[in-house]
Parts: sequence; C-alpha cells; structure tokens
Amino acid sequence: MRVLYISYPFDERHAPHQSMAALWLARHGAEVVFLGWGNEAPDRAWLASQERLEYRTVAKRGWISAFAFLRAAIALVRRVKPDCIYVQGAQNTPFALWLAAFHRGARLVYHTQDYLGPGEHRFYERCERRFARRADAVISNEPNRARFMASSYGLPRMPHVLRTALPSWWPVPARDARVRERLLAQAGLGAMGEDACLIAAGGAYAADRMSPQLLDAFARLPGHYALVFTSMGEGSARLAQLRARIGGAEWGRRVVALGELDFARLLECYAACDLGVLLYPNSGIGHYYQAPGRLTEYLRCGLAIVASNFPGFELLFCRHAIGATADPNDPASIAAALRSLGEMPAPERAARRARLVELALGELAYEAQAEAVIPQALPGMAR
Repeated sequence: MRVLYISYPFDERHAPHQSMAALWLARHGAEVVFLGWGNEAPDRAWLASQERLEYRTVAKRGWISAFAFLRAAIALVRRVKPDCIYVQGAQNTPFALWLAAFHRGARLVYHTQDYLGPGEHRFYERCERRFARRADAVISNEPNRARFMASSYGLPRMPHVLRTALPSWWPVPARDARVRERLLAQAGLGAMGEDACLIAAGGAYAADRMSPQLLDAFARLPGHYALVFTSMGEGSARLAQLRARIGGAEWGRRVVALGELDFARLLECYAACDLGVLLYPNSGIGHYYQAPGRLTEYLRCGLAIVASNFPGFELLFCRHAIGATADPNDPASIAAALRSLGEMPAPERAARRARLVELALGELAYEAQAEAVIPQALPGMAR
C-alpha cells in the first residue's frame, strides 16, 4: 500500500505522537511518503532505519510558504499515486481540501489527536468539518471527543478511536540514579535519595495546566517533596511567571525549572521522578475529555499519576489503578491526591513502578488499538 502522510514535521527533539501512524504503517509494510510543513530537522541516521518511509518537509517561512507546501503535496499525489492520503491534524485540513480534488481515487483518512471545540478556531473548524465529511475514515483519540465530533460535524458514523500513546517498541531510558541525584540536588534534597518524592509537572508553568493551583498544593506538602517543571529556559516569560508566583516562599527552593529537553532526555527526567501530574481546566470538551500523550509517557517511566477528576480520567484510573484524581481548582484536593500516592514506602513504590511500566507496554501501548483501528480505516492493510 502506498500512503501519502500529511502531518506536522517530526524530529527527535519532540514527542512522536503525531507521526506514530506513519511509523506504524511503514513498520507493517506500507510505502509511506511523509510530508510536513515546518523547520524541524530529524535525525537522518534514525530515519535511515525506516526503510519504507520517505521523509520530506517544506520550510515554514510565513504564509507564502503554505503555497509551496500545497504544490509539493499535489506533486507527490501525482508522483506517488497513493492508495491512501492520510491527513493528521486540523491545521493540515485546509491543504487536505485541495488534495481531495487531486486524490485520483485514493482513500482519504483524517486523524485528529485534538478536539476543536465549537467556536475555538473557526477557520480550522470549518476546514476540519468539510474534510471529515469528505473522508472515507476519521480517527479520534478519545471516545467522547469522537462522539461529539460526529454529532457536531454531522458525520455519517462515529470516528474510530485510537489512543495517543507510545508503542511498546519506543525506546525509553531506564531509571538513572545519577539523573535523580542531580534533580534532588537542584531541589536541595540531595541527601534524601529514595526517601524523597519527585513530582514531574511535564512541561512549562501555564494557567491551562493548572500550574498556579499545583503550586498552591505543593506548598501544603511536607519537605521531602520536590516539583519539576520543564521547557522553561532562562529568560522565558513562563519562568518569570513561575518565580513571581513563588515569591520568597521557603518551599519554592524545592521547585526545579529545567530548560528545553529533547524527548529522550525528557523521558530520562520522568524516569527519575516518582509521580506525574496531568491537570487541566474544565474549559471545554477538549480539556474535559483528555487523552494526552504524556499519560503513557509517564506510565512507561513508571510514574503514578494525579489527574483532573473528569470522567475519562476517573474511568481509566479506576480500571487500571494508575493513580488518583483531584479537583483541578482545589489545591487541597490536589495535595491530598499527591500525598495518597507519594507516602508509599520505597519498596512498594518500586513494585508499583514495575506494574505501571508493564501496563504501558501491554494494554495501554499504541499498538493495542492500532492493530485493530488502522486496518479498519485502511481496508487491505495487514494487521
């Protein structure tokens, strides 16, 4: 099967989730031509190992380069004569609508790992609606999002559901005592070792990640807890916001702000921690019915998770015992959830870590759903 995969550029500095279907297809025998619009430069040595994947990008230099990207996509349709045009993400649907006129009988698949709530991004929403209606198959990453999308856009059937997740074959660094020691030293807890509890915030300080509430919760925790933010380079606005929020508080010394990390180093940081945080506001369908890639990133690193007490999270956490939920607006609730997971003795935490890694390698791995969903969306594709 020949597949033209229109997506966001992929490089090894960032999470691979938007590119995962292309990698799965190539690993399962499809000939994939990947086209992205952007300036990321992938590791060419890594790409060389993807024998059935041809990777191309068009540099993103203002809106005029959008026409170059569209021309490149149309030229590839004519050269490759794909059996399937696979479009990833709402920002690519304006191009996809043009490609639909040149698709030469190729099957059209639309895959989204976000949810554009009504009125949030009106241009992309209109393009996404039109292309989703035109597509032969639509894939979403969460069942409630899929149901809302089908109803809102008037789709003839509910989209397939394929969770955003790491596959079992994705390389994840092992827990490294030296990395943990460095993080604890930065938090002023260098002598505590496994008696300390490191919380990964998984990204920069941001209001839509409930960071102010998380800090208020952290201030209530005992002195053996530390909190780790990432993607906060020196001089950044978010680092300034974090420091302003902490002020001169004593507990602020135990808040670590790391700069930009490539994806492998980010996972290395997670693996050195004990808990992960996935807090979102109740500000729309997309936030309320979350399916974040960081969930299985945390689990592959063995982290128990504290998440917003929304139905999707609560069902998942109840079914798999992967952590605790909390009211994202209530610092006391967040602190209680963190303590319920963090006060476990070190040997029990190690056993929990091993169980969560096995869960992420099995039932919650990407291929657990992909092996059923992708062949349904692309009939004839080998399982």
